[in-house]
Amino acid sequence: MNAGLWLCIRLPRLAHEVGIAAAAEQAAMERLAAWAYQWSSLVSYRLADGPLLWLELAASRTLFGGHAALLANIEAGLTQLGYSHACALAPSPAGAALLTQVGQQRCVITHSQLRSRLDSLPLALLALPPDVLAALQSAGLRRIGQLLELPAAAIARRFGPAASLYLQRLCGAASDPRPAWRMPATYSARFEFAGEVHDTTAMLFPLRRLLLEFQGYLRGRDCAVLRFTLEFEHYRHAASSVTIGMSAPARDAAQFLLLARERLQSLALPAAVSALRLQALEFTAASVVQADFFGSDAQQLQQLQLLLDRLQARLGDQQVRGLSSAADHRPERGWHFVTPQQSTPGPDTRSPARPCTLLHNPRRIEPPATLLSGPERIESGWWDGGDASRDYYVARAADGARWWVFQDLAGGGWYLQGLWT
Repeated sequence: MNAGLWLCIRLPRLAHEVGIAAAAEQAAMERLAAWAYQWSSLVSYRLADGPLLWLELAASRTLFGGHAALLANIEAGLTQLGYSHACALAPSPAGAALLTQVGQQRCVITHSQLRSRLDSLPLALLALPPDVLAALQSAGLRRIGQLLELPAAAIARRFGPAASLYLQRLCGAASDPRPAWRMPATYSARFEFAGEVHDTTAMLFPLRRLLLEFQGYLRGRDCAVLRFTLEFEHYRHAASSVTIGMSAPARDAAQFLLLARERLQSLALPAAVSALRLQALEFTAASVVQADFFGSDAQQLQQLQLLLDRLQARLGDQQVRGLSSAADHRPERGWHFVTPQQSTPGPDTRSPARPCTLLHNPRRIEPPATLLSGPERIESGWWDGGDASRDYYVARAADGARWWVFQDLAGGGWYLQGLWT
């Protein structure tokens, strides 16, 4: 990682906010790195003497409306996640990390601005070994600016080359390579509860944070999901899980939380929950609907899909079904039930008009007095024992309604197949 414009995020209470275990802190930093990837493709973090998270913003600040707007969005996102944080901008990673410790003027853009800002800051802010800081103070130095005025060779000779290199990196005069974090191919995030959880309502707050982090991961990869899994780890019981499915690709945390809440309301836990895991293994292209002034059919379809997803989450996967056409000319067998995810519009075959209401079991009627159109002959089903040889007509009933009727060519009887309403 070379010089640019660096944002450093200091997370002083991360261990307290995610659990005191080192593994929990490491996992939280991994999730935050994935979340931060939506803002920058160069992300790095460090747990020791931090925790600190760096993002290189020079390549992306124009895309997000400038560094001020980008910083405001990132800080708003961190607040929404519930993490205590301090952010600083500087043209070097070390400089940005140091400025997170000051109370004001934490954003500098150029090297000259950084040098000027460092002048009046105390030596104690420097990331140098305690013995080096003590030696500097015993030499009468109190401010960082006083130290930076000394020749680099003299500093290296008196305090070692590492101290001199750190000061050069601090000012952006030397490259500052850091390990770049890489986005994982699948997503898995785990939250461990401090005690036993018996009520699904108590899971909503940590689940909201997990879903917001998941949203950042999806935006960073520019992808979406059709489903993700919530797994519940139990005390003295095998893990259980539920799958949250969508009828269209999605990556919005608010939508995910809405569907998860609907599913959790009716979920019966087999035992107390010790940890919650969110997992997604399959991804698809994002389907982003652009808003316009008057609204659009695409937005209305998106609202309908969200309604279907909520009904499915509340009532169960098998209780909400759609209809799809089947390759069969017999009307009563020309359709079948599908899940909402499978209900997609088929190709336009330019078939004759069919009524909205079809009778699954055609009803025997008297021969109609008025035939408006027809016949349309259908002969099918000899291969499965459901032979059908029929002539279909559009007829007018005595009350003026339009009927779709047929004459059974084998038996001669007339039957009502459907009607227009």
